[in-house]
Amino acid sequence: LEHCEFLLVFDDGNFSEFSTLTISDWLAHTPKDVLSANFGVPENAFNSLPSEQVYIYQGNVPGSVASEDIQSPYGKVPMTFKHELLNQPPIQMPGGSVRIVDSSNFPISKTIAAALVQIEPGAMRELHWHPNSDE
Repeated sequence: LEHCEFLLVFDDGNFSEFSTLTISDWLAHTPKDVLSANFGVPENAFNSLPSEQVYIYQGNVPGSVASEDIQSPYGKVPMTFKHELLNQPPIQMPGGSVRIVDSSNFPISKTIAAALVQIEPGAMRELHWHPNSDE
């Protein structure tokens, strides 16, 4: 694994990292004695927390998915918040393929859908429009 990529998707076009609460900002502004009481660990366990918000930062590459899998004593959540788009088979069409994610194959996604369209060299994406929403 050379790098880790992820895509966050929000169904609000006005989203900004400056208008959301990040856990680093929250913990930076919470007294260590409160964190200690909440998590049941000594206050010095929080000595290396950043003193301000960290939006994107360099981290360590995790191990394999299997080695990082933690089994919850409560079982699996009824609807997952993760969809592995590249693991679903593409729909082959003249000139390329498409993978579509929406509420039919990702039930938690009630207000947003996405498509990965791969166009072969020399092919053209069809003209289309969205009468009720932006692209």
